[in-house]
Amino acid sequence: MEDQEVKNFNPLWALAFSLLIFNFFPVPFTILLSFVGDWVYQNPVEVEMSFVGKVLLYPIKDNLVMILTAPLIIYFMVWRMRKRGIDLKNELGLFLFHKSVLLRSIFALALLLILEEVYMRVLQVEVPESFLRFMLSEPIILGIITTLIVAPVLEEFIFRGFLFSQLKIRLGNWAAISLSSLAWSLMHLQYEIKILAILFVLGLFLGFFRWKYNSLFLVIILHAANNLVGYVSSYYFF
Repeated sequence: MEDQEVKNFNPLWALAFSLLIFNFFPVPFTILLSFVGDWVYQNPVEVEMSFVGKVLLYPIKDNLVMILTAPLIIYFMVWRMRKRGIDLKNELGLFLFHKSVLLRSIFALALLLILEEVYMRVLQVEVPESFLRFMLSEPIILGIITTLIVAPVLEEFIFRGFLFSQLKIRLGNWAAISLSSLAWSLMHLQYEIKILAILFVLGLFLGFFRWKYNSLFLVIILHAANNLVGYVSSYYFF
């Protein structure tokens, strides 16, 4: 039996595909949860979105949507890649890493976070208080699951897994790192441009480590560690 022909994604379609899936797959779950009762609308928080204005968010509903959507997105993208004959292990970077790599990576992340703090103090940049209130809203366990598990796994799978792998084939590693970081940053338009710049640099950092060690698992851990620092800081100092 002959091997299946590999049909990689066109770079522009890979970008569009990633952004469309990230934004539209949650819609059915948002509609579904609107029928389960008023309990999903408890503890509403009005959040100031930089490019949108004030938006009313619901900690229970919005976190549940993210938690329910993530497995479906990953399953769908894996299915599409398999249909095209794409080698999942090699293209997604499904490889383990040595603990010394993790230690060096965590150290590098710590240095980046220190530089980020200096940047924010010098330019007097602050995360909107309304967004911090939403992140820390009850039930806090849902926020923890979304922030520390679901977001790192889903976002890294899409942007440093699928998108990076498809962009680098035609555009090369550095273009793939840059464009996947830009696309990832555009998913966070609730922040002002100065914070988006930080996210872009963080995306470059994660993209570099994804390329250097060819491990999606490594950047998921680094992403989760970054979110953990932000979550703990918000919990104790907000």
